[in-house]
Amino acid sequence: MPIKWDSRFSVDNSTIDMEHKLLLTLLNVLEVVLRNPHEKDSVRFFIDQLYESAREHFIHEEKLQIKYMFPYYEENKTGHEALIVELDAIREEIYTFINKTGASQNEADSMSEKINHVLRDWLIDHILKSDMKMKGFMNDAR
Repeated sequence: MPIKWDSRFSVDNSTIDMEHKLLLTLLNVLEVVLRNPHEKDSVRFFIDQLYESAREHFIHEEKLQIKYMFPYYEENKTGHEALIVELDAIREEIYTFINKTGASQNEADSMSEKINHVLRDWLIDHILKSDMKMKGFMNDAR
């Protein structure tokens, strides 16, 4: 089931919000393509896009945090580093799965549910807990 953007995800910075929307969209698309492991190129493309977009987003977000003297910068940066390691492990798990010969539809559905549950928790938890601390520090009106 897709994650729909709503105001509870907003950190009041249009650029960061737009990047979060992109990450949510990529996650939603990945959920769909994972259910079709025979579409290996699509699966690889979207997990790679999610990985690269997350890395670029974290770099950009950290630069803004420095610019605005965000007091939780170090904590957030450490969280980003851990998330990238976790996302890389998930990406490797997906590569292994799609390269497996003869994966059944049940296995594909199970992999999709498992991966998306982890990724959803990862992204939503990060936005709603860590990134919400940015509200008021990096808002567009500042």
